[in-house]
Amino acid sequence: MRKYLMLLCCCAVLSGCAALPVKKGQLYSLDDIYKRMNYKVEGGYRVISIFYATSREMGTANLAKETTYGTLDIRMDPRVRIGTMLPDQLKENGIIKLKNTTKLAPDVFTKELTAAVQASSHKSLLVLVFGYKDGFEATAMKAAYFTYLLDLNTPVLLFDWPGDQSVSIGGYEKARSLATASGPYLANVLAKVVREVKPEKLWIEASSLGCQVTCDAFDTLYTYPDFADEDLEIDQVILAAPDVSKDKFNEKFEKEFKVISRKLTAYVSSDDGALLVSGMITGEKRLGREKLRITEPEQLEEARGVLYLKSLDPERFMTIDVTAINNASFKHGYYLECPEFYDDFYMRVLDTNPNINRHLYLLKYTNGADYWVMQGSK
Repeated sequence: MRKYLMLLCCCAVLSGCAALPVKKGQLYSLDDIYKRMNYKVEGGYRVISIFYATSREMGTANLAKETTYGTLDIRMDPRVRIGTMLPDQLKENGIIKLKNTTKLAPDVFTKELTAAVQASSHKSLLVLVFGYKDGFEATAMKAAYFTYLLDLNTPVLLFDWPGDQSVSIGGYEKARSLATASGPYLANVLAKVVREVKPEKLWIEASSLGCQVTCDAFDTLYTYPDFADEDLEIDQVILAAPDVSKDKFNEKFEKEFKVISRKLTAYVSSDDGALLVSGMITGEKRLGREKLRITEPEQLEEARGVLYLKSLDPERFMTIDVTAINNASFKHGYYLECPEFYDDFYMRVLDTNPNINRHLYLLKYTNGADYWVMQGSK
């Protein structure tokens, strides 16, 4: 009798789950929402395809006269794991290989990208912008690596720019100049996506000096009437280890990011070695090298600056301190090398409430601003 009652209870629970209310016209299931990325199988490998747009003169480290569009096919060893991201080493070991690069005319690119967006679970597009040092092939491998390990069912568009300048002070300064010069190119790509492809969700993830490219892109977008209006064309912008002047970013932010993007998240770290060097070269504090030490009262004034983004609009802007989980190369590449970042990024673009992320805890202040701190799983 007891078993019979338990069986009845189980059936009641299951039938209750099946009868959960669904919004009219909502025909997808949880499997659709969290569907994994698409790929092809080639022997023991997986081949993923991503789109690209670049401001570089192909085959060089120079700025082109116009944007080049196309697709990339990258072969991945399915055993690849999140860890140190060295493109040349991964290529040499056969873990990642750029197979094909296909240049597309702008109208063909738009047609194929639109088809991919419409076929995705969220009618979405993820745009990736990386930073200084790597050339086109290495950047393509990083984009594939991030895409594969994120494992989100969305088309990916890599925006490449000629950041592969010499590893020197002069090379870095030239890369910064080219980052700013590439901003209008990215702006035109984003405008093309919004106007012609029309994804329901447009996500931008920029890292390191790629954040400078993105800032300058928004500076250009703000001059376009259809982007400067009250409509929010971009769903989320995520800046990881942003190699951007903190003061200049704050000056641009309120009038540009706020009117174009629904949400913005900045990931920061107090021990970012690359941004320490960048700050020394530029003489300006970098947005991505921050930490709030609440045990030191004399730093509360500085903390108000860190919380500037959040104080503008508590529901739209977030700062996340990743110092505790930052075990990446030069304490800088956590956006490729730390599992906790992928975990948080995945939930962020799907608009999951940050309170359910086991890696985050929240510090609150009387001015209403929030500052999130990420912790490891140990």
